Amino acid sequence: MPSYQLRDTATRKLLAHGLADYAAAEAAMDRLDDGLERDLAATGEGAGRIRLRLDVEKVTAGSTEVVGHHVLLLGVDDPTDPLPAL
Repeated sequence: MPSYQLRDTATRKLLAHGLADYAAAEAAMDRLDDGLERDLAATGEGAGRIRLRLDVEKVTAGSTEVVGHHVLLLGVDDPTDPLPAL
C-alpha cells in the first residue's frame, strides 16, 4: 500500500511522511502553510519573504516517486509598501 510524503525541494528535508493519500498530503501542506503564516505574523515579517517549494512524493515498497509540486508563498497578504518603486 503506498503512502505519501512532503519534501522541501531546496533542502531535501522531509517535512511529513506516512500520509495515507494525496488528499492527506494536501491537508498537511495546508497545516504547514498556516503554521508558517502564524510564525511570520508573530515576528512581523513582510510580504513575500518566504517562498517554499514542496514535492509530494509517493512511496511504494521503499521506492519514492515525485507525483506533484506545490509552491507556498508566505506573507503575501501583508500590506505592500505605499511608496512607489523608483
